[in-house]
Amino acid sequence: MISAELVKQLREITGAGMLECKKALEEAQGDIEKAKEILRIRGLAKAEKKAGRETKEGIIQTFVSEDRKTGVIIELNCETDFVAKNEKFVELALNLAKHIASLPENANKSGTFEDISQQTFFADPSQKLEEVVKSAISKIGENIKLSRWVRFDAEGYVHAYVHGIGRVGVLMEYKADSLSDDILRLAQDIVLQIAAMKPEFVSVESVPSEVLERERRILAEQTRQEGKPENIIEKIVEGKLKKFYQEKVLLEQPFIKDEKKTVKQYISETGLSFEVVRFARFEVGSA
Repeated sequence: MISAELVKQLREITGAGMLECKKALEEAQGDIEKAKEILRIRGLAKAEKKAGRETKEGIIQTFVSEDRKTGVIIELNCETDFVAKNEKFVELALNLAKHIASLPENANKSGTFEDISQQTFFADPSQKLEEVVKSAISKIGENIKLSRWVRFDAEGYVHAYVHGIGRVGVLMEYKADSLSDDILRLAQDIVLQIAAMKPEFVSVESVPSEVLERERRILAEQTRQEGKPENIIEKIVEGKLKKFYQEKVLLEQPFIKDEKKTVKQYISETGLSFEVVRFARFEVGSA
């Protein structure tokens, strides 16, 4: 006879349902270690079946080291928005971000789950990352997929922000002469800007030449189709490029808290030593 106390104990250890725990203990004749193994085998089998299902929901999660020198942003997907709010799912996302942050500095700086799935899990060396995720799939009951991740190892510092329930997140590297409260407030303003306005580049100088050439070609052809004379097309294109910069370049965008200023002007007027180096903006489903 399997006691209710033993079933409860196995459930607390594994997170499996009461009935599954009872059946596993009966099969293992009350041996809790054997029962754990049985549940794990069954759970992994179920996880394999669920692994082909679509993952359109999920969250963006970030992690920043205590010294603000290393930061990670990930997109973890699931099947429903209900699970995206699940405490275990959110905890898994944070643990995956922490694992990536724990890797050696010369490791990959971006990737997908396949790049790290066979690594030993930082919080439990007895498991590979793949096993950790499969175990979560079994417990949560939906397919789970780590779609993408980026890690910054900063010469300066990193700052992270996740908006609301985790649909949008930002990781930013910046240079500053301190980590004063004023600097941290400024960093927070800039990541809010990135989250809201979706820039693609830090500065005009950082826009790749091939991107600019493509934009010039498109704008020139549009201008020709409008019937403008050939001798003024180049001047019109340069004017239109300013609008492109205002939309796509962080420092040229109108600042969300005062649209009369650009982000560059806002940073300058604070009088603080602050330079945005790079950023990554993730939005669920936009990869």
